[in-house]
Amino acid sequence: MASAGSFGRLSLLLALSLCSALASTVPGEAPRRFWIEGDAFWKDGARFQIVGGDVHYFRIVPEYWKDRLLRAKALGLNTIQTYVPWNLHEPEPQSWEFKGFADIESYLRLAQELEMLVMLRVGPYICGEWDLGGFPPWLLTIEPALKLRSSDSTYLFLVERWWRVLLPKVAPLLYENGGPIIMVQIENEFGSFGDDKNYLHYLVQLARRYLGNDIVLYTTDGGTTNTLKNGAILQDDVFADYRRNITYRENQPL
Repeated sequence: MASAGSFGRLSLLLALSLCSALASTVPGEAPRRFWIEGDAFWKDGARFQIVGGDVHYFRIVPEYWKDRLLRAKALGLNTIQTYVPWNLHEPEPQSWEFKGFADIESYLRLAQELEMLVMLRVGPYICGEWDLGGFPPWLLTIEPALKLRSSDSTYLFLVERWWRVLLPKVAPLLYENGGPIIMVQIENEFGSFGDDKNYLHYLVQLARRYLGNDIVLYTTDGGTTNTLKNGAILQDDVFADYRRNITYRENQPL
């Protein structure tokens, strides 16, 4: 039979556990959350201004990642964007690479350590002035020939196989999960290529399957009526970003 002292210690432990639980849910504390509302970005209950730029992990030797991110931070950036090139991570069918240049998880954790947020551009097509827009070259060897960036069933199967590996790796690094990723881009400037909405819808569903329904998804397109019409998927609650094309000439005032 337990002694009175044992019951006393048990009561004390239960009381301390209850106090700890209550302390972790103090009323008024904003949860860790990033969202878009009223034409503004919001982070942890307050309006937030993104000051961002691209710093691509696969274009920098890992030994210099920290240096380059610190330089970006010194410029005043609070957010970085990076593409994820499929060809780097799956150079041969189902031969996965996530070390060295390809160690995206370490890069994202480093950004978090340096208090930088991340907008992740997962493709599957990235452009990025990268060979074949980041597509693995072995996609071109498949017969019958794939129709890339479309609802082609074989192409979609391969995209899902790729994202089934990639997205679970980055899911723990979403902002709501304690990581640095605040937004994820679907495809890249698709409105300049085609108008296959079924393809874009599929990518959205696939992204949310692995990243959850609360993830902020966006598309990026040129700032014309046609490119935005073809590339935006607003009906899926995906935000549309557009980029202005500026032609610079020597001696032209900025």
